[in-house]
Amino acid sequence: MADAGGDKACDNLHIGEDDYSSALFQCCVCLDLLYKPIVLSCGHTSCFWCVHNAMQIVQESHCAICRQSYSHFPSICQLLHLLLLKLEPVAYKRREREVLEDEKIRRVESPQFVDQVTPPNSATENSSSASSSSGSTSTNQQESTENGSVDGLPKKITVEDALCCLCNELLYLPSVLNCGHVYCEACLARMAGERVKCKVCGAPHPGQFPNVCLDLDHFVEENFPVEYAARRQSALVKKSQHQHGNTSSSSAAQDNGKSKKKADASLLLGEERYDIHVGVGCDCCGLYPIKGKRYKCKDCKERIGFDLCESCYNTNSKLPGRFNQQHTSDHRFELDDSTLLSRILVQTALAENHEEEFNEEEFADQDDGNEGHFDHFEDI
Repeated sequence: MADAGGDKACDNLHIGEDDYSSALFQCCVCLDLLYKPIVLSCGHTSCFWCVHNAMQIVQESHCAICRQSYSHFPSICQLLHLLLLKLEPVAYKRREREVLEDEKIRRVESPQFVDQVTPPNSATENSSSASSSSGSTSTNQQESTENGSVDGLPKKITVEDALCCLCNELLYLPSVLNCGHVYCEACLARMAGERVKCKVCGAPHPGQFPNVCLDLDHFVEENFPVEYAARRQSALVKKSQHQHGNTSSSSAAQDNGKSKKKADASLLLGEERYDIHVGVGCDCCGLYPIKGKRYKCKDCKERIGFDLCESCYNTNSKLPGRFNQQHTSDHRFELDDSTLLSRILVQTALAENHEEEFNEEEFADQDDGNEGHFDHFEDI
């Protein structure tokens, strides 16, 4: 996941003919409707490219709203992605066209979800294509999305569109893991131990315990007030019954998150900072930039290559690339230190020393010529 550079993907995006004006699901960076939404550990949301382009290439990144630090580029929250597609079909299609055009110019791609934007009545027919979403093209995605709305009218949102991945009930105080899956806050607290691990995809959640996504929580409460009230009452009962256990596990998770954040910060202040791969992230866990060993795929030819950190490489991750790379399990890896900060600093220092030596030699030659000229002037 090497940084492709170029202009910001969402900088020039603006409100179009659909006149989208709701601030509930508005990106805090481009100030437009969220597209392929990402939820940071602090609970705030932004577009996929807005988050990526705002991340720091040599140190921790910070949320554009609350400035809370984070070091992993999260996966897209598909639940929120599908909700937005149902709620704002016209505005979401516009955002898709704009982003696809920008991606074409920059020669990059974002993750695709072709099978999930087709009309409900064709879901059964297209179920066999679900596994191929990561390898689909942007053109196919655009066609599928345009066919995925009926006359551009919003589809009815049901409770099934906002279910917790663990308890399978309506989300109550939803929190989003780094992998993009959504859980009730209480459900995460119950499964929190030394390290939170997603029950859907099995991916470990790095960093601190995620905060509640308030935008999603407010949406659920407003659209399902009766069910939400019942969930609140049920949560209060469970909390009173298991107060000590929940508090300790939640507190432990928070403490682990804080210690992890402090550890990451200390790395950037010490010698370990030179072990950073500038502008390169892990396509599995999203660590950005990669610290330690970097494993680069030799067979992925996309502009944004496929890279893994040492931890993900050792676990033989099978996850697809975060930028729609056509990576397969038979691809080969190699250690790569071309973007290692220490190497870049050494090369820069050598280049500066060479330039200084060259300037000194040139200055000495000029002095020799000037001395001859002055001697000749004095003789006259």
